[in-house]
Amino acid sequence: MTSDQYHESVHSLHSNPGGHPPPANASLPYSNKGESEDMPALSPASQSPAEQEKLRKIDEILHSDIGVSSLLNRLKQSIAACKDFALFLKRRASLEEEHAQGLRKICRMTHESIRRPENRQGTYARSFEETTQIHERIAENGIQFSLALHQMHEDLAELSNNMERGRKHWKQVGLTVEKKLHEAELLVDKAKIKYDTAAEEWDRARSGDRRSGKTAFSLRGSRNGPRHEEDLQRKVATADSDYQNRVQLANTHRHEAVNSLRPQAVRALRDMIAECDAGLTVQLQRFAQFNEKLLLHNGLSVSPIKTDGADSGGAHSMRDVINMINNDKDFESFVLDLANKVPPQAMNQVRYERHPSINQQTPGVVTSPNSSAIAIQPQNYQANQPQGMHGHQPDHRDMMDQGQGSQQQPQGFGAVVQQAAILPTQHSMPNAEYSHSQYGMDYPRLRPVFGVPLEALLTRDESVVPIVVLQCVQAVDLYGLDVEGIYRLSGERKHVERIKQIFDNDSSSLDFRKREDFFYDVNSVASILKQFFRDLPEPLLTDALYQDFISASHIDDETMRRDSLHELINKLPDPNYATLRILILHLHRIQANSNVNRMSSNNLAICFGPTLMGSNTSPNIADATWQVRVIDTILQHCFSIFDDD
Repeated sequence: MTSDQYHESVHSLHSNPGGHPPPANASLPYSNKGESEDMPALSPASQSPAEQEKLRKIDEILHSDIGVSSLLNRLKQSIAACKDFALFLKRRASLEEEHAQGLRKICRMTHESIRRPENRQGTYARSFEETTQIHERIAENGIQFSLALHQMHEDLAELSNNMERGRKHWKQVGLTVEKKLHEAELLVDKAKIKYDTAAEEWDRARSGDRRSGKTAFSLRGSRNGPRHEEDLQRKVATADSDYQNRVQLANTHRHEAVNSLRPQAVRALRDMIAECDAGLTVQLQRFAQFNEKLLLHNGLSVSPIKTDGADSGGAHSMRDVINMINNDKDFESFVLDLANKVPPQAMNQVRYERHPSINQQTPGVVTSPNSSAIAIQPQNYQANQPQGMHGHQPDHRDMMDQGQGSQQQPQGFGAVVQQAAILPTQHSMPNAEYSHSQYGMDYPRLRPVFGVPLEALLTRDESVVPIVVLQCVQAVDLYGLDVEGIYRLSGERKHVERIKQIFDNDSSSLDFRKREDFFYDVNSVASILKQFFRDLPEPLLTDALYQDFISASHIDDETMRRDSLHELINKLPDPNYATLRILILHLHRIQANSNVNRMSSNNLAICFGPTLMGSNTSPNIADATWQVRVIDTILQHCFSIFDDD
């Protein structure tokens, strides 16, 4: 083989640096029959040209020299994602278990304390016990949820460990193949350099050209003779042989890597990535499903679904359970249970018996066999009468009314007051708890106020603002600005019901400037005002403008949101506008004293948002946050929207 032929051979090899034969055959080295059979794909006819080109590009990249290392990095990312989510599940499961165990513990403690004799019994005890049972069911749901999360954590941990072991194996196999191929190609490059250098020296020696090289100094003399040329020729032949062997070995390694080992590694790594990602996705779906089940079961525990054919003895919602509490019945049962403990009393009055040794009357004392009993009768009656809820004693004037016609003796030395016995009758005493004479009466709905449209109240009462609103606002302005939690705390139920009955009978009979007209309970006045707005057939801000108010609340810019709400308020009917104006100016006075009553504009908006915009039982509860934002914005810009006349 001549030098020119060697150069042509070397040139052909370096024009294809990977050592591949020329692309005479149509099939690519990474498209083998086994892989196509193991990985089913759509028929080319069912794929668009762009999709086919994308798949071809992906396949080409994965089977290139960087394919194995790239897939190893991608599998490492999938394993890291599995570990992160598994750690999240473990911590979430611990939190859920701790919460459920704590809830179960307090339920057990509460069960033990409910039946203690020093605690309140009756309907309260039964309702509270059923409430704790609902919480026990919620705790059980939490424990089951925690166990499911623990199992998911273990599954993901096992999956990530398996993928980690597989990755280590294929990293060793794949990178070893790539390293061997790389080293073989480096040896080819070195052999070629050695071969080129020897061929050039031999060519110069034959042609006698010494310009491109230096004459080597030797004690044996110049080496330019035929012997020297033969040495260079043998050197070229040796380098050529070594170069050919290196090229052949590199091609063998590349052929083995491209057609066997690399496709196996790529296929295995892609399968592991798909398995890891699919397992993680399945666990994420299970996590979402378990969260939905937890919330659903807790919701059904708090408020079971009621059907028309349901048994009346079935499970009750927590609200129904709480509404079963009857304070009056519990109090009556408590008192009646004491009937057997009341000590026996003498059927007759205590009699005075004079000692036989005393034969004459004491001077200055009016003798009467019952005088002692009559004298102490009022004191005994007053001591034995039950006190009211607030500890008020019966009015002295009422007791004097019962003793009309009694005779009063001069109270000198030794005198005894002699008067008629004061005996309690069914209607002789007013209610000991309140001085309002109408508290125990029943009132018909002669002029109803609650549940009546504002237009009807305007037509009937000739007042653009309902009288009940004016009365309540006036009372809270006088007595409730400094009350902590005003409008957040509810008034006593029986006070609210009584005031509501009186308003529905005749609004003019109440004057809330007098505290006794609302039983000295300003929280009841606040509850009456909120109850009036809740009972309106249509919310104060109207159903027609509801969506417009909600849309305006979504505006982030404060000024634009204020102006949009101002424009909508101006569209309200006259009674609604006037009533809203009175209420907002009143609530602004409440928030001005928030350092005392703790009722900021946001707290007031939370109390009045659903009340003024829609019932709590309607689908509008989903917009509760935006309802609160509407009222809060109106309160903060009160004087920009309304005049303070």
